[in-house]
Amino acid sequence: MSSLFRTTDRVLPGSTYRAVAIVTVTIIAVALSYGAITAVSGFAWWQTLLLAMFALGGAAEFTFVGVIAAGGAPILAVLAGLLVNSRNFAFGVAVGPFFPQDWRALIASHWINDESTAISRTGHNDRAKWHAFLLMGAAIAIMWPGGAMVGQWLGNVINADLLGLDAAFPIILFCLIRGDLKNRVTLSLTVIGILIAVGLTPLLPLGLGAVTSLSVFVFVAAGWAVRSFLRRRRPEGSDADQHSIGADQHGTGADQHGADADDAGIETDWPVGADHPQSATRGEGPR
Repeated sequence: MSSLFRTTDRVLPGSTYRAVAIVTVTIIAVALSYGAITAVSGFAWWQTLLLAMFALGGAAEFTFVGVIAAGGAPILAVLAGLLVNSRNFAFGVAVGPFFPQDWRALIASHWINDESTAISRTGHNDRAKWHAFLLMGAAIAIMWPGGAMVGQWLGNVINADLLGLDAAFPIILFCLIRGDLKNRVTLSLTVIGILIAVGLTPLLPLGLGAVTSLSVFVFVAAGWAVRSFLRRRRPEGSDADQHSIGADQHGTGADQHGADADDAGIETDWPVGADHPQSATRGEGPR
């Protein structure tokens, strides 16, 4: 197990450790808010702990607690939490290229979330990305349940709504991905996703507005489909062109072969008894 969590300065720069430390502080702050909300909503400490450990997704847990606190059925709360956590599919696609294809991926997949995916983007190669992901994932796996328990025990001492601790999450995430926004395609998709989420948030239940931003991938899928269709059609025209070029080259080769035969003095279809032009060229008289 030591190789699973081994991160050294030779792999990760100091800036990655600083980013992990800053994000961890915000995670603790939001975890305190989450724990306080569960206490006010009537959740027992062990329920708060188990939800923090096994769900390990802040938005999904806030949604679950919000549905229960509003008097909703537990099954609806579970479905709402699963829908919110469906965003992890996109995160899985993002981290998949540098994930090892062995048993470690089964354990680390539980740590796929907003923060670990964003921190992994700071790596300069696949190995660095993998270690950065593990470092952030381990910090979340420890600090999120721990902070939630402290918030649960403090109970009504912390006014989560007044402090607005959960607002730190999107601010930190934006700072982590700002480098990726230099790409015009990424920036365009991000802006479209933001507009969709902001427009639908007032119309949808708590936590589901942000999930609607994933619909931006419909445009990505459409673009891939069009490009794949064009690629499938392109080889047909290219093959026809290559065949035509090959035929022209074959004809040119035949002409060149005839020219070479003439240069070599090889007789072809000359009349019997006629002087060969090559004989005159060589200064030989008629035989």
